[in-house]
Amino acid sequence: MSTSTTTQSADAHAEVRRLRRQLARERARRQAAESLGERQTAALSSSVRELRSAQVDLLERADQTRVVDELGRALRQDLDSAQIVNRVAESVGCATAVDRCDVLLVDADLYSAVQGTWSRSPETARLPRPSSFVELPEALNALLLETAQQLSPLQIDHVETDARLSGADATEIVEALGVCALAAVPIAFGDEVVGWLLLQSVQPREWQARELAVCEGLSHDLVSSLIQVQALEQQRESVRRLEELDRAKDAFISTVSHELRTPLTSIVGYLELLSEGGLGPLDDGISRGVDILERNVGRLRELVDDLVTLSAYDAEQVRLDLRPTDLTAVVEECERALVPAVATKQVEVTVLAEPGLPEAMVDRTQIERVVLNLLGNAIKFSHDGTAVTVRLDHEGPDVVLRFVDSGIGIPAGEQEQLFSRFFRSSLAVADEIQGAGLGLTLVHAIVDWHGGTVDVESVEGRGTTVTVRLPQAP
Repeated sequence: MSTSTTTQSADAHAEVRRLRRQLARERARRQAAESLGERQTAALSSSVRELRSAQVDLLERADQTRVVDELGRALRQDLDSAQIVNRVAESVGCATAVDRCDVLLVDADLYSAVQGTWSRSPETARLPRPSSFVELPEALNALLLETAQQLSPLQIDHVETDARLSGADATEIVEALGVCALAAVPIAFGDEVVGWLLLQSVQPREWQARELAVCEGLSHDLVSSLIQVQALEQQRESVRRLEELDRAKDAFISTVSHELRTPLTSIVGYLELLSEGGLGPLDDGISRGVDILERNVGRLRELVDDLVTLSAYDAEQVRLDLRPTDLTAVVEECERALVPAVATKQVEVTVLAEPGLPEAMVDRTQIERVVLNLLGNAIKFSHDGTAVTVRLDHEGPDVVLRFVDSGIGIPAGEQEQLFSRFFRSSLAVADEIQGAGLGLTLVHAIVDWHGGTVDVESVEGRGTTVTVRLPQAP
């Protein structure tokens, strides 16, 4: 073999070895890439599974929150205990897809509730059901009491295979409830268990954490709603009793007032007969006594008239004779009727009426009572020698009367009670100013029936302004 041939053969072998090494390196790189790809694929697949699991969990949590929130809003709108517990039973039953759901309270009377139940079908509705918590099987009661200490749900996937129940216990539960699986979620008020949400399934089933979480959320709303309803029912009962007392009081006042009118009429008649000498001449002492009696009988008659009028307004038995009325003429007429009181107090009364003042649509007789009361009060509570002003103006659709005095005023803390019956200011009591405390109550009732308003502004020791607004005549 020649030298050139030998050289060519060596070069060929070297090239083969080089190609083999290159092929080995390529195979190694390919295997490494494949291994990396497999690892990345596995990691990606695992991430996808985790993402899907998180998505399912997120959807379940969102659904759980939605169910709890929707029922919570619905419960807050219910105002009846029976509606509340039945709504909870139905909502829990539908949300958990059980065959039957019962709401059992430990003490139904205490929480103003009744037992609630919901069944998926007529067949499950006919299954035996205890009417109260104490009628549950003894073994089940024992498990409930045990789990109540931790405020945790009780889960029984299959009564016949549950290690906590004997064969006799399982048979008793099936006979008492007609179901093979149940879960009980405590209804707690603070640390005290007041009842249970009892989920029941005819077939064995594994209870999911989501289902129990929904029940726990709803149990809190149930307790809050029952307490709210109980408070509302107590408030209604209190209002009902107060209304009965108020009606009885009004009936008593009305009866007494009407009964007093007859003897008062007789007394007034005999006093007039005495004062006119119809029963013989009177000496000066007896004559003065008769005058005092007449004044006091007059006060008593006014009080009875006010009570009768208020009773009529309370009973809505008033019929107003509304006519266009000149309020300036009404005020001037009332001023003349109060001349004796003005002379006694030496008070100067001034009536200021806006020119062209429109007429008001009122019952003249009733408005005269208003003016007499307010003008009489302004005079009575004024200091001797001061002034009282009555202003009549036209403001928008109203005719406005303002009674202004510079008298003793009303303490700020007592002004909210001004329109209450028989209320008298502490200043009036201290100054021994006579009155029954019905005047402003009557004024408010009459003006309110006319569709008007009464406002009082007063400063202790500086005087009072009473503003009455009455509708203008069309």
